[in-house]
Amino acid sequence: MNNLAKKHETVTPQLEYGLVVLADDGVVVETSLGELEAQKAVSCLVSPEAGDSVLVSIDAQGVVWILSVLARAAETATSLEIDGDVTLRSKNGSLTIAADDELNCISDKAALHANDVEISAGKISLTSRLFCSNIERVKKVAGNVDEVSREFTRRVVNYFRFTREHEDCQTESRRQLVDETLTIQSKNTMIVSEEHVKIDGELIHMG
Repeated sequence: MNNLAKKHETVTPQLEYGLVVLADDGVVVETSLGELEAQKAVSCLVSPEAGDSVLVSIDAQGVVWILSVLARAAETATSLEIDGDVTLRSKNGSLTIAADDELNCISDKAALHANDVEISAGKISLTSRLFCSNIERVKKVAGNVDEVSREFTRRVVNYFRFTREHEDCQTESRRQLVDETLTIQSKNTMIVSEEHVKIDGELIHMG
C-alpha cells in the first residue's frame, strides 16, 4: 500500500500559472521554476501566443504541458488548431455555428452531404473557373433574370417556352435550322426588311 502511495506521488503533476514568452516553432513558458519549454495538450484547442497567461502541468520528469490558455493580453484573433483529422459531431441534436460578422471556410476541397439544404441570403456571389451541376429536376422562380455571357449553348430533347405578354429578340444576325417542319402561327404576321426578302422553295403556297 505504501509503495502504491509513493508511486502515485511520483507521477502526480504540479500545476503552475505561466506566461508565454515565445510561441514560434516551440513554446517557452515563464513559471515560478523559470523558463520552460512546453507542449500544447490535445485538450488545449487555443493556440498559445506570446503574452498569454496559461495553466501548465509539470511532472517529475520535467515534461511541461499547456493545459489551457487563461487570458490573452493582445486583442488578436483566437486560433483553434488540432493536429490530424478532426470530426465535430452532435449526437441526437443539432449543431449551430454563428458569427456576428463573417463566417469563412477555407479548404483545398469541401463537400456537403445532406438530404435537404436551405439557403437564405440577401445576396449571393459565386466566382469560379468552372461550374458543373448534375440535377434531376430544376425549378426556378425569379422576379427578374439578367444573364450576360460571351457564348451560350443549350442542348435539349424537347424545349417549350411560354411567354404571356411581349417577347423581344435583338441580334446582329440570326440563323434557324429545322430538319422537318417549321410552323409559325399568329393572328397577324409582319415582315419588314430594308433591302431584300427572299423565299426559296420547291413549292410555295400563299393565300
